[in-house]
Amino acid sequence: MDPSRAARMTNGGRFNVTRRPGLALAAVAATGILAAVQYRRSALTRNEKAQKNSSDSPNFYVSVDRSGGGI
Repeated sequence: MDPSRAARMTNGGRFNVTRRPGLALAAVAATGILAAVQYRRSALTRNEKAQKNSSDSPNFYVSVDRSGGGI
C-alpha cells in the first residue's frame, strides 16, 4: 500500500485542510463575502419596508431604484 493511501485511511478519508490551506482560505473568504452581501441586501429591504410603512404623517415615501444605472 502506498503512503498517501495509508494516510487517507488513517484519518477516515476526511478532507485534510492542512494539505490545501489556500483552498480553505478561499472558501472562508467566499463564505464571508456571501454573508456580507446577504446581510446588506436584507438591511436595505428592511429599511425600505420600514420607510414605506412608517406612521409619520405625512409620509413622503419615494422608492429609489438602486440598480446603479443612469437616468
